[in-house]
Amino acid sequence: MKKLLICTYTLALVQSTISHAQTLPEDINPVYLNLNTGVSTGYSFTNNATGPSNQQSGSATNNYSLGANVGYNFNQYFAIEGGYNHLWLGGSPTNQTGQIGVEDAAVKGNIPLGCVFSLYGRAGVGGFQNVGGTSGNNLANNIGVLYGAGAQWNLNNNWALRAEDWSVTGLGQNIIQFGAQLSF
Repeated sequence: MKKLLICTYTLALVQSTISHAQTLPEDINPVYLNLNTGVSTGYSFTNNATGPSNQQSGSATNNYSLGANVGYNFNQYFAIEGGYNHLWLGGSPTNQTGQIGVEDAAVKGNIPLGCVFSLYGRAGVGGFQNVGGTSGNNLANNIGVLYGAGAQWNLNNNWALRAEDWSVTGLGQNIIQFGAQLSF
């Protein structure tokens, strides 16, 4: 993780010093939609209905995620956004899979490093629950604190590429996503 942060910050410094013919930060479009895909790693719990007191067992998982957020930029430093992410859980001890839906609402702080590159952080609330599969995860209607950080490369005034690492407390999953953002 430290190597990823060092590489990201180094790239940000190099990118911000290069002169580009991009739109000025004052020309930011206020409404945006981003679509993301990625992986999540974490711990998946499974009920053991045949054991004493319905004990839980679990295993480390590698999962896939797909999500979308819509947001509003108040200025180049501050935005609000809400979204939905769908996580497909990997194998559990009984080789079953499950699915988790995560709804979120967050504030987003943005640090522009030139016209092309910016770093951001998100904080807010996330709700999550089982939405399919047979994993038996005890995730019915839970709420946690959403936190995350990412980087954005602006291709032009309307399109950007994103990379983000985020999670919600209690979810047990760390989600790393890559995607595109359309501003209008």
